[in-house]
Amino acid sequence: MQTAITLHDLLRIILYLAGAGALIYLALVLKNVLKLVNHCNDILEENHKIIDDTIKKVPTLTDNAVDITNNVNIITKESSEIVTAARPDVEKIVSAAGNVAQTVDDISRTVDTTTLKVKSTVSNVSDTISDTAKTISINANNIIDYFYIAREVVYAIKDVFLSK
Repeated sequence: MQTAITLHDLLRIILYLAGAGALIYLALVLKNVLKLVNHCNDILEENHKIIDDTIKKVPTLTDNAVDITNNVNIITKESSEIVTAARPDVEKIVSAAGNVAQTVDDISRTVDTTTLKVKSTVSNVSDTISDTAKTISINANNIIDYFYIAREVVYAIKDVFLSK
């Protein structure tokens, strides 16, 4: 039995096989999707109480978020007003602090200058006292020398008058 297969018949067989393969693949995909949906259903059934509770709390949470946002807006507005009202006073305080710092700096310079003058004066007085003490010591030694000289002169005169 010899039958000739035409090109048309060959293409038809390939199409049938491709269609069958696509149907098998589609069946496998549907099987996996069904398995995934069943798993999601199991999770939903296990957690349906928690999900229901969360869904019931969402409006309260939304209301709380709106209240918090309103409170933040009010606080921000009040803070802005306080900052605006306090700005001149803060500027005055900063200016006064700068003036105080300048005054302290001036006083510090004056104290430094006065300290240097006192140091110089004490040094000069100390040098003068030291020089005076040296002069007195030298003069005292000179007086003692004069005394010894005078004594020698007296002894010499005495020896001259007594030896005759």
